[in-house]
Amino acid sequence: MTAIVSTVTSKGQMTVPAEIRRALKLQAGDRVEFAIAADGRVYLRPLNLPVEAIFGLLSHLKADPRYADDDDAIGDQIVAEDDATMSPEGRRRRRAA
Repeated sequence: MTAIVSTVTSKGQMTVPAEIRRALKLQAGDRVEFAIAADGRVYLRPLNLPVEAIFGLLSHLKADPRYADDDDAIGDQIVAEDDATMSPEGRRRRRAA
């Protein structure tokens, strides 16, 4: 493995060396993810998947027939999550309103 050095600026920025950019097919504006392993190693992963790679990824999901549209489903989910964190007294007050 060849080590390549880059310098961090006073703003916490650094240039990804050209050899790394080419190997990861990074373009201006691409996003990358850093991960720190328990042993202190840092991993860099490009988040530059082409659209073709994710097209159809969620095609197996079907609309829930209980809801007229996505907004209703999202609203019900928010209320359910809120109820889960609310005290019994808070739930009674909200239902009474």
